[in-house]
Amino acid sequence: MEANLSEKQERALRFIRRYAEEHDRPPTLREIGAAIGVSSTNGVRYILEVLVRKGYLSRSPALSRGISLTPRSLRGGKGMRSVPLIGRIAAGSPLLAEENYEGHVAADPAVVGSGETFALRVKGESMKDAGILDGDILFARPQSTAQKGDIVVALLDGEATVKYFRPEKGRIRLAPANRRFAPINVPKGGSDFRILGKVIGLMRKI
Repeated sequence: MEANLSEKQERALRFIRRYAEEHDRPPTLREIGAAIGVSSTNGVRYILEVLVRKGYLSRSPALSRGISLTPRSLRGGKGMRSVPLIGRIAAGSPLLAEENYEGHVAADPAVVGSGETFALRVKGESMKDAGILDGDILFARPQSTAQKGDIVVALLDGEATVKYFRPEKGRIRLAPANRRFAPINVPKGGSDFRILGKVIGLMRKI
């Protein structure tokens, strides 16, 4: 048990950690309450407020699953890093703005390194032949440029996509790794396109 936590606070923190690892998202207040034997959502909120004050969690109260594990809650033998998981990207906002967060995932520093990193959940099979499958969690290093052949996270027409970066004369080709999908050709200098980051690793649940 953490020395500065009560038994219920410790149980809540352990449940949140386990739930996040198994489901790639944090639990709701009711799910936490059911797991630790607290029927009142106000009671659960109080426990979470204590965990926030003590540095184990951060919260976005407006979201039903707006709970994130902090690096302190992930410390110890595992030595894991807490990496922000990016959901839908708000128009005009910086990539790592709070409104883009879906939560956090625990990542092995051997995979993500020590620099700034974000995570993104893969949707679809366009990169299947590169070993990137639907449902995987990708880790990327934020950057606005890339080298030919890099796998990048790009923002195109307000949607994030993961593709090979292949610049050509007068255009950029975003190439899939699946013959069933066509490449996306983007005119160089197009205002509706930007690179968000370079993919550096992935995590998959078996």
